[in-house]
Amino acid sequence: MKRYLILFIFIALLASCGSAKSISYTHKPLAAEGCSVTYSALQQDGQLFIVVTVKSDRLVFSDAPTMMLKNFDGEVLKLEGKNLQSRTETSGVLIGSMVLPVSELNALAQFPVTPGEIEFFKSGIAKVRLSTIPIVHEKTFSSDKIGRYLYSELLSAFSSESTF
Repeated sequence: MKRYLILFIFIALLASCGSAKSISYTHKPLAAEGCSVTYSALQQDGQLFIVVTVKSDRLVFSDAPTMMLKNFDGEVLKLEGKNLQSRTETSGVLIGSMVLPVSELNALAQFPVTPGEIEFFKSGIAKVRLSTIPIVHEKTFSSDKIGRYLYSELLSAFSSESTF
């Protein structure tokens, strides 16, 4: 009976890992500060979007955020988006007998992508720049982390519209 339970848990873990619909990375440009950035692709009302979530201690998107991407072929794509929300999550950390508050900002923005721009992501993303406030988020990749994932998800979202 225990074997079946362990097998069931193992299969459930594999299934949950295989169905991820976003890709993320952690970026720590300075020793004490860092952020986690998550990208996902979706299709809504016939329009393709890349949705970006930034979790940090102080970064938020402006009202009209921009995302600049450079692929490994050296091409640059600039996307102008829309700030969806910024919210603060507060929790506490117990140190000794004191509770210290810890705040984290979650900023969410969406960037429209045209069907002609999907091919840009095929060769991978070498650099990304997000117009966050108070400092600009910029990350350079030595190997592709988000490009091919976004390419396949955008292509899938685009083809799902035409196969209704």
